[in-house]
Amino acid sequence: MPKDNTSSTPRRGLVLGCGGVAGGAWSIAALHHLEQQLDWDCRKADVLIGTSVGAVLAALLGSGISVDQLLACQQGTSDTCRWDHDTDTGGALPPLPGARFTGKPLVMKGLRGEVSALTAICGALPAGQFDMSAFRKLVNDAAKGKDWVEHPATWIMAVDTETGKRIPFGKGGAPSATIVDAVCASYGVPFWCPPVTVDNRTYIDGGVASPVSADLLVDSAVDEVIVLAPMASRQPDKPWHPFERIERRVRRYMTSVVDREVAALEKAGKKVIRIEPVAEDLRAFGYNMMDPARRKGVLETALSTTRYTVNHALA
Repeated sequence: MPKDNTSSTPRRGLVLGCGGVAGGAWSIAALHHLEQQLDWDCRKADVLIGTSVGAVLAALLGSGISVDQLLACQQGTSDTCRWDHDTDTGGALPPLPGARFTGKPLVMKGLRGEVSALTAICGALPAGQFDMSAFRKLVNDAAKGKDWVEHPATWIMAVDTETGKRIPFGKGGAPSATIVDAVCASYGVPFWCPPVTVDNRTYIDGGVASPVSADLLVDSAVDEVIVLAPMASRQPDKPWHPFERIERRVRRYMTSVVDREVAALEKAGKKVIRIEPVAEDLRAFGYNMMDPARRKGVLETALSTTRYTVNHALA
């Protein structure tokens, strides 16, 4: 386990972005090298923010599961986290879609310019039908059956389908939800996973509004913000496959969102350490971040690339 040099460690926020199954594998590799190079335990972050698969990782870290355990689970050398990455988070293709929209009000808000085009399009997609029972068990077991994780500042990002606003479950002033409902809402990937209803409000994947929601830390007391953004990249590749070209277009948009949030943090005087995939990672991702068949290849690639990506970000 990395040492915890609390006397010399700044107050840190750790932001874990969306990215599906592939993004989760990439993030764990990046966290591994981040801990090694900072000589720091990620569970000691003053604030944990997670979106979609990043919400799963934030919940596991917030429950006390170490990055070493997460990596061993990805590599198949430990079953400590009880996370079957190849089945618990869905398949390469979504199940048959439901008869209702993911978030119909978001479509009208998009037409009025009140939410982004991406958010509006996601609202128009059919609601996902994936069985989340194994997923719920994973989070519930990690939290030891408690309503929330041990870490007092774990914020799980979702989007309210009525208002289009981002909701940081676990943050003061946010609606009350259990950690299981919060994570499943944050992982409510349109077309794949179902929306989650909490107190008569319906919530979906926080990534439809922001891939990271790092700007929530602008007014916080942290000095340093570490942002892992699997769905952003400032080193894009040039794929020939038409589906990959579509994915890269979405990625360019999400990169622009991360750009704005990082700029806001830096304007507020925060030091930002931004870590995101490079071209070699993108080739490993392909065009379907939800495809479990790519997970092992993504992990192996990321264990190589993120060593240098993290080193460059820290430098």
